[in-house]
Amino acid sequence: MFILGLGGSDHDVSSALLEEGRIVCAIEEERVSRKKYGFNSNLLLGLSRKYVLQSRGIKLEDVELIVADDILVKTALFPIKERLHLINHHLLHAASAFYPSEFDEAAILVVDNAGSFVNFNGREGIETLTYARGSGNDIEVLDKIIGTKYKQAQLATQGKQSYQTGDPDNSLGYFYKIISHFCGFNFLVNGAYYFTEDGKTMGLAPYGSDRYYQKLRALVHFEEQGQISIDLNSGNIMEVLEDFTKEKLSGDANFTRQADLAWAGQQILEEALLHTANHLYNITKLPYLCIAGGVGLNSVANGKILKKTPFKKIFVQPASGDNGTSIGAALWGYYGIQKQKRIPGKHYIMNHAYLGKTYTDAELAGSLARYTGLTFTQPGDLLQQAALLLRDGKIISWFQGGAEFGPRALGHRSILANPILPSMKDHLNQRVKFREMFRPFAPAVLYEHQEEFFEIAQYTPFMLIVIGVRPEKRHLIPAVTHIDGTARLQSVTKENCGMFHSLINEFYRLTGVPVLLNTSYNIKGEPIVETPDDAVKCFLGTGIDYLILGPYMVSKKI
Repeated sequence: MFILGLGGSDHDVSSALLEEGRIVCAIEEERVSRKKYGFNSNLLLGLSRKYVLQSRGIKLEDVELIVADDILVKTALFPIKERLHLINHHLLHAASAFYPSEFDEAAILVVDNAGSFVNFNGREGIETLTYARGSGNDIEVLDKIIGTKYKQAQLATQGKQSYQTGDPDNSLGYFYKIISHFCGFNFLVNGAYYFTEDGKTMGLAPYGSDRYYQKLRALVHFEEQGQISIDLNSGNIMEVLEDFTKEKLSGDANFTRQADLAWAGQQILEEALLHTANHLYNITKLPYLCIAGGVGLNSVANGKILKKTPFKKIFVQPASGDNGTSIGAALWGYYGIQKQKRIPGKHYIMNHAYLGKTYTDAELAGSLARYTGLTFTQPGDLLQQAALLLRDGKIISWFQGGAEFGPRALGHRSILANPILPSMKDHLNQRVKFREMFRPFAPAVLYEHQEEFFEIAQYTPFMLIVIGVRPEKRHLIPAVTHIDGTARLQSVTKENCGMFHSLINEFYRLTGVPVLLNTSYNIKGEPIVETPDDAVKCFLGTGIDYLILGPYMVSKKI
């Protein structure tokens, strides 16, 4: 029995396939269209939908149920519009976080830019935050924060313009988006500002000071019952930010201003999320918290929630953004529509995100044969050779198994390097990633050694919680320790990460450090690689030293 889930909004379109209660395949449109965030993709083609069906050798007629996000761009739904169950955006976010968590019962916090248009308890507008409780099959919505003022977001798709309601007031996601915009972190669509890259703002914040904090904080109001009021569409915040940035600056002066803006935005976001998370704990008294929505990708704030609220453990959906609603849709179809029983301890648990299809060794070899300028072998001691190269400061791209679902590379579509070398961060940015110098790289650590290096006991496999690196260990892993002594951690176990765990273990045997630097296999402005051909093209176009493609060790001919 198959259920197809379709997710996204006006960006991050995705598809997920559920078979007998388990997500067996999921992919974002950008990975197959090769257009970042899915912008300008021809959504009528349904590339991600076809991908997940083909992964199991089935056709649309073989699918029992199709469930979709109700704010998904209509062009993505047109070919299957007669069979759709459309479900509220925030409910699908909630489903994506609670249903695949390990918890039998948990509080649920959904925070993003904008969700569906709702009328909740007599309040009408765009949902921006949802408080909920999950128990068994049931997800009970407890309350919402709603934006009553909003505008039309514009997006280019298939060379035409489509419009979607968004950017409301009272939205933490929109607040942070505005901060990112004034920091200059805009993703351009057809040469015009539309989207912001908020991860850059989060990475820049530790370089800043509190210079702009007080004036901005005065415009964000924390109210009773977990409500937040921010007037984002009448000009107050825009006017303040325009005043901060009206002077034309360059070089260090401009960097300092950007960093100070980022610091203020990040600090206010963290305070707001602690306000909402503490309220949710107070009304549920549950020890476990599930998080989804685009703001859930703010791993620094997630770390603060884990550290500074009464919740004992949190689960953050690895695809917290709108792409994750395809998983929520498929699981809602199973538990919410079909009423299949969610049995404690036996239900589907998302303890890894490797949901792309796996390519055969023959397909990998075929890709290598199609390109000139390569030499490759199939060594019997692949892991040992790779670990030696990493120890000696070489940069390796690593392509194994099915691709990760979500924005983080977790050891299947990764670029790997030695975290011990202080110069490695700058080396990677200049030779391979071509990105800003202030952005940190993440450590992948053997879970059994995690607490020796990092101030956290919880298993955190998705790089969605930032925590402290133990002070006495920071000098050992400078390339993955951020300026403020923190790191965005990936726990690696043999059970869930197999070959990647073995590679790190081999590096540990050689160096005494059970950590590798792990970053996504792509360059600035491009999606993470999906196919073997994508991997080879990226390898040839960058300063990566070696490519490990399945069993093959690949280098460039001199």
